Amino acid sequence: MKKYVTPFIIITMALTSACSNATDSAKNVEKASSEPVVKAISAEDQKIIDKYESYFKYYREGNFEEFQNKMKEVLPEVSKISDKNKREFMQMNIYMTLQDYDEALALNAKQIKEHPDNPALYISKCQILKIQEKDTHLITQCFDDAAFILKAQLDKPENKADPEYKQGEFTYLLAKYKGGHPEYKEKMQKYIADTKDENLKASFTTIYDVEVEN
Repeated sequence: MKKYVTPFIIITMALTSACSNATDSAKNVEKASSEPVVKAISAEDQKIIDKYESYFKYYREGNFEEFQNKMKEVLPEVSKISDKNKREFMQMNIYMTLQDYDEALALNAKQIKEHPDNPALYISKCQILKIQEKDTHLITQCFDDAAFILKAQLDKPENKADPEYKQGEFTYLLAKYKGGHPEYKEKMQKYIADTKDENLKASFTTIYDVEVEN
């Protein structure tokens, strides 16, 4: 996890990724559990998606002002995409790019209402509130709620075999720490020390340094 790379592209947030990969109910923020994983995209939708993705060249080139302009320009078209998952995924990215955090929170609230057991959505909410510099208590409570939802998923027997389970466990510890439980700082330190996989250990150490020590 980086410092969420930029405050604009929410899909890069590793907390969300780790959480979503840890449980069956949150495999991807943009995929509803009631819908098939593989779904054909209509030609009309694909045309809009291609246009949207083509604008990321401005971001890669460091021309963020033009990138914002293009995202604002394509938003009305994105809002017409028939594929709900794709549409909301792209809308969220655009709202974050444009720093339209109220719209991002409104979409997030809608998604949480539809998928109340998806911890990734709660963590996304917490990150948006943090970017907005909302009241500290509000942010802390949000992370504590996210940790509660995540723990419920981690405790399900069918999720314990998930290859990303350890990332989910560490995400839980971090969410509890951010949720106002300072004792979880030591728990994270121990978890890192006990991790045998060197790649995971390095990843957790980076997360810890950025999110706890900075």
